[in-house]
Amino acid sequence: MTDEFHMPLSFEVTPDRVPIHRRAVFSNSVHAITQTTIALEAHDPLTGSIRRRKLADESLRLIDDLTNRPMDPMFEDALLIPNGHRSKFAIWFGRAVVFLICLAVGFSGCLIIRDLHQDTRQKVRQELAAQIQSASSRSDELSNNVDDLRSQIDKLSAEVGGGSNSALADKENILNGSTSVEGPGITVTLTDPLAASSDNGDSSSGNSTDSSHIRIVSDADLQSFVSKLWAAGAEAIAINGNRIGVQTSVRTAGSTILVGVESVQSPYTIEAIGSKDSLKKAMSADSEGNLFSSLKQAGIYPQVSSKDSITMEAAGSPDLSYAKREE
Repeated sequence: MTDEFHMPLSFEVTPDRVPIHRRAVFSNSVHAITQTTIALEAHDPLTGSIRRRKLADESLRLIDDLTNRPMDPMFEDALLIPNGHRSKFAIWFGRAVVFLICLAVGFSGCLIIRDLHQDTRQKVRQELAAQIQSASSRSDELSNNVDDLRSQIDKLSAEVGGGSNSALADKENILNGSTSVEGPGITVTLTDPLAASSDNGDSSSGNSTDSSHIRIVSDADLQSFVSKLWAAGAEAIAINGNRIGVQTSVRTAGSTILVGVESVQSPYTIEAIGSKDSLKKAMSADSEGNLFSSLKQAGIYPQVSSKDSITMEAAGSPDLSYAKREE
């Protein structure tokens, strides 16, 4: 029994399994590491007698390691005494560096979150708007090319043919809007109520209604004026510079009025070439009392004025697939 008290504290560790204690850069007090050992005697809880370890019992090695070496060598530095010799400058410098790093990380996170939460529909609308502008520019360029080619065709036709056929062709081109024209006429200007009140200072007294229910100039109003101008003898008509041709439509697309494929906005200026007196008389409040009265109730006041010279560009000529000249 006396030999049992002289037994080693733990099993011997083979040289190839000796742990390597790697210290961190701040490990200045290695001597302050606390050591924990187990008791010299191991009492059996059942019999109360002292139980001797058996060196041949390999199953006890794991228990011995857990008991005598519970802490990994890499974590033993956590038990060291903190270094109390650091200067205040080093301490505050470290805190400032950590604060700047946290600030940079937080700012970067905010930027990333803002980009992730950005409205993707706005990007889609911007891309669609860019595509529409590109298509409109391309359409305008092609229209100008068509006008130039049509002018060249008319010039060559006049040089080659001349005579009654050329005069008849010019008349037909003017009527269907496929050639540029110039002449006297009138202009009819229609303005939305809100814009009219801000521009002219006119307001309908006693009619205080919500702005969301105010009637504005519609495509039907423009169609009505165009039809009445044709009936009054107009030879060429344009709305905001867009010539009314054979297949030119005036319609609403959403909240926008389209003349052909071009969008127009208030104020709407309808130009008509023809007899100034006849057209102005036909578009007066005396001749169209009901139309002017209904527009006045909505706060729309048509302005009719005479022009000595009005110039209109040609409208796009339609492509004929079925109609042909009778032989």
